[in-house]
Amino acid sequence: DYHPTRALSAHEVEAMDAGAGVHCKYVPGTFIPLANKRNDYLMDRDKQRSGELYSGVDGIAIQDSSLQESMGPIVDRSRENLTGTDRGIVQTRRRLIDAALALAEHGTPPPGLKPEEQKIRSVAIVLPEDQAYAVAAREALKAEPGKPHASV
Repeated sequence: DYHPTRALSAHEVEAMDAGAGVHCKYVPGTFIPLANKRNDYLMDRDKQRSGELYSGVDGIAIQDSSLQESMGPIVDRSRENLTGTDRGIVQTRRRLIDAALALAEHGTPPPGLKPEEQKIRSVAIVLPEDQAYAVAAREALKAEPGKPHASV
């Protein structure tokens, strides 16, 4: 498994270059995904019909990109049916709306402008049961030069 305090193995680099897991293949000599909006993400309707690829788009990274890039600037949410697994979407929208209102009404700068707010990372840690994640993991979530990544 990848760990930020060691170099990638030859096998890991090969897997990344091959588009394995969350990675994708790139146009040679660039960081442009080979499957992209211009070529309809190389969607394969035959593989979609056969069930080999549910979306017809190969790879997690490109499936995500195809949705993110094709949403358009305005989304009609009036008929949207979000579930419990969409809580992150709901929370993000609420934070964006609150930040926009605070800026418009009070001139409050939106979050993310301070350098310390821009260096946040995911962590894998085990916390005591009696401690809230937001409090107990706060320091581990901060990315600082020279500070090792928190991982179990």
